[in-house]
Formats: sequence, structure tokens, C-alpha cells
Amino acid sequence: MLAVVCSHAQEIKPAAESDAAAQPAAKPGFIDAFGRWVQQGATQLKSGMQDAQQRIEQFGKQAHEGAKDLTGAVVGLPNARIVTAQERCVPAPNGAPDCQAAASSLCRGKGFQAGKIVDTKTEQKCSGRFLLEGRSPNSSDCASEIFVTRAVCQ
Repeated sequence: MLAVVCSHAQEIKPAAESDAAAQPAAKPGFIDAFGRWVQQGATQLKSGMQDAQQRIEQFGKQAHEGAKDLTGAVVGLPNARIVTAQERCVPAPNGAPDCQAAASSLCRGKGFQAGKIVDTKTEQKCSGRFLLEGRSPNSSDCASEIFVTRAVCQ
């Protein structure tokens, strides 16, 4: 009886090996390839977002340091004050906007003698001609104007 059990055990082992050999090797199909593509895209997006967040944090730190430097400079100036208003930068003889003259003019209008630019803004002034003609504006329809919006005045 012992001999029968041993021979039966030998028969089971080859049968298990033949079942494994009978199964085809797993071949990745479209769904597997698509899944890998989505996973790679998600990984790249996450990496890009982390990189962008680090750059934004670095920019915020630099802006904070710049604001501290400006505040220290203003405090160090006797009778200096930051004035908020809007003064148009007129074109200089070379055609570029002269915003330093606008900052000085803004400060003189507030009773100070001189001023330095702190902040500016740009606006586009468009003629209504393109609307009447039913078309989109082009560069000849809209002129850019720069304004000093904040200045350190003394």
C-alpha cells in the first residue's frame, strides 16, 4: 500500500507542472498599456506640480525679502512716505515712458519735493473704431499706457 501512495504522489506533481506549462504567458494588452500611460502621466503631473509649488514658494520668499528691504529703506529716509495715486508716464524724447518724472509729479502733487517709483500698472486704451467695423482690435486700435500707482515721496 505504501508503494501506491508514493506512485500517486509522483503522478500529482507532474500534473501540477503540466497545468502551469499549459497556461499562456501573460501578455499586456491595450488596457495594461493604457493603465501604465495614465500612471506615468499622473507621476509627471505630480512632479511638475511639486516643482511649480517650490518655485512659487521661492518667489514668495524673494518678494517678502524685497518688501522688507523697501520698508527698511523708507524708514531710513527722513520725512518719507509711500503715496498711492495714479500718474500717467508720459513719453520721453526717445519714445519710452518716463515713469520717474511721473513719480516726481505724483509726489509734488501731494506736497513733497521728490519721489521714487514703487509700483506701476499698464492699461490699454482702445478706440471704438474696430467695434463699429465689427472686427477684433489690432495694435493700431489700442495703445498701452503706463501709470505710476505708488511712489516713495520725500
